[in-house]
Amino acid sequence: MCGIIGKLSKGVTEEELDLMLGMIMHRGPDEFGTYVDAHIGMGTARLSIIDLAHGQQPMRHEPTGVVIVFNGEIFNYPELRQPLLSEGYVFHTHCDTEVILALYLKHGESFPEFLNGQFAVAIWDPRDHKLVLARDRFGICPLFYYENGERLLFGSEMKSILTDERVPRAMNHRAIDQIFTFWTPIGQNTALAGLKELPPGHVLVRQQGRSRISAYWNWPFPTLQEQSASTFAQAKEEFVEQLLASITLRMRADVEVSSYLSGGIDSSAIVALASRLRPDEFRTYSIAFEEESYDERKYQEMVSSHYRTTQKTFVCGDEDINDRFERVIWHTETPVFRTAPTPLNLLSERVRGDGVKVVLTGEGADEVLLGYDIFREVKVRRFWRRQPNSLWRQQLFKRLYAYLPQFSNPRFANISIESFRGTLLSDSPFYSHLIRWNNNAANKVYFSGELQQDLGSYDALAELEFLMPPDFHRADDIDRAQYLELITLLRGYLLSSQGDRMTMGNSIEARFPFLDHKFVNFVNALPRKFKLLGLLDKRILRESMAGLLPEEIRYRPKFAYQAPEIRAFFGVARPRSALVDEYLNESTVREVGLFKPELVDALLRKVETSGLARLGTRDNVSFVQMLSAHIFHKKFIKNRIFRARSEMQKGLYVKTRIHLRN
Repeated sequence: MCGIIGKLSKGVTEEELDLMLGMIMHRGPDEFGTYVDAHIGMGTARLSIIDLAHGQQPMRHEPTGVVIVFNGEIFNYPELRQPLLSEGYVFHTHCDTEVILALYLKHGESFPEFLNGQFAVAIWDPRDHKLVLARDRFGICPLFYYENGERLLFGSEMKSILTDERVPRAMNHRAIDQIFTFWTPIGQNTALAGLKELPPGHVLVRQQGRSRISAYWNWPFPTLQEQSASTFAQAKEEFVEQLLASITLRMRADVEVSSYLSGGIDSSAIVALASRLRPDEFRTYSIAFEEESYDERKYQEMVSSHYRTTQKTFVCGDEDINDRFERVIWHTETPVFRTAPTPLNLLSERVRGDGVKVVLTGEGADEVLLGYDIFREVKVRRFWRRQPNSLWRQQLFKRLYAYLPQFSNPRFANISIESFRGTLLSDSPFYSHLIRWNNNAANKVYFSGELQQDLGSYDALAELEFLMPPDFHRADDIDRAQYLELITLLRGYLLSSQGDRMTMGNSIEARFPFLDHKFVNFVNALPRKFKLLGLLDKRILRESMAGLLPEEIRYRPKFAYQAPEIRAFFGVARPRSALVDEYLNESTVREVGLFKPELVDALLRKVETSGLARLGTRDNVSFVQMLSAHIFHKKFIKNRIFRARSEMQKGLYVKTRIHLRN
């Protein structure tokens, strides 16, 4: 993977492009390239993985003048290349970039439909002065843009766009409201007003000063698809074949491919199948914690030992999170609700230090295979709803959440169960997520009067409903819940703040076998009972791994990956960190203007007087959201990025310069 940038504007200079590339050089430190003509400038920061000696970008098709810059990997490029060769296309490299270029020349704007991969692509067609931007189906690779009149700027990261002093810098208050509701901005929103994100599975075409956006792929709602006639035994065999095929594609590289190993069944299944393809030596990497309640070392070591992988585990302490959190927000480019991206940033740094550039990881499995509690929860709530006065039906929550102390303690169990009653009879299309989002929105009590006034009657749920495709309203509750997880938590957080931004921040490419669109289409066509049977989640994954994974791993309950939050900035035996003093002091809170100073101060006093003993999830989430929002404000709004740009340019090795004067 790499980083791409560009300016559709007259008079673009190589210096401007170099400044943009300097901001994202961490994404591709191997080499850099630029293209400039009278109408546009584009550039790349390359992390070389395929065809190391060639494949430099920008790449230009000489007969037509069409130019491409590309971030990502096209895993099926050899299969796409062969028919193009037979049709007479002459290739000059063995890289996937040239295959995309050839597909565009043949199919035009529909070229992404043929790609199996993760990508953000920009193509300039000088024949009709057309810029085409495209993004992969799930949004693995980021792509942002800013439009103003005749100008359009784009980049893999927003910080590259901000090197242009004419781009305004202001907090997007609606995005802040969305983060405090859904944990992430939705739609094309970003935390910066005016900067947009190209939606996954979409193409943007800019021509004659106008932009149009269209979808080339839509999520296939499972219950609205033709269901497979396979028996469960047949489906298990095909499941392994399909997952192995996805992993095999993602092992394609001219450099070593390793894997993250969390200790859960998702990453363990990947290791089980991938190690077949690399029986000589397969390296796995894990993050561990000093605090036992967050630690999964026992299970990581169990899988590594079972497959004799070369395993490395890096321990993350509270001080590591505190020391690295500012850098993390610089990479996420958005406020976050958890500190969990921080250990992953640490992990990717250590992996890169080993000389590894590519890792496999298990994101997407829970969303595709119905692995989250929220899917089982909606089943229980709908079952209870049929007889709302039933006492025994509501007791199913004790089984569902047996691992939570409030449900295992008889004193609190019934109180906790009653919290589900408020939305039990709701007819909202967001039935599955209402409880979560209502709980999240409670943290808006911290919003300042100024922020509340600016938001006015804005309703984040109304905006989300407007974004829903027609099939969403035809689907049932579990299908809807699955889609909502895909477009909020997966796309906006797991693949970005906790995914691409943490790996590419250290020049590591992450690949996601569970998000191969052909594999997803196969899984979505399976009967639901193959995935969720009663309260047994990810059934087909668990049972297809029989004989491949230890039983303790196969039926291990979901263990939510988290990291220390408030305690990382206060600790048990030390004062609060300088980070808290800098970003959450009364003066800063008033200056930024997002939150009420008296309530922020009350939270900090509660933390210090409680000795970390009376802090709940809501306290931790609100603390991280406010701290990260203030760090974001300083890094991207208060500080003028262009002031430090000369420093960011150091080390640029510009191998490719294409400059057309006419």
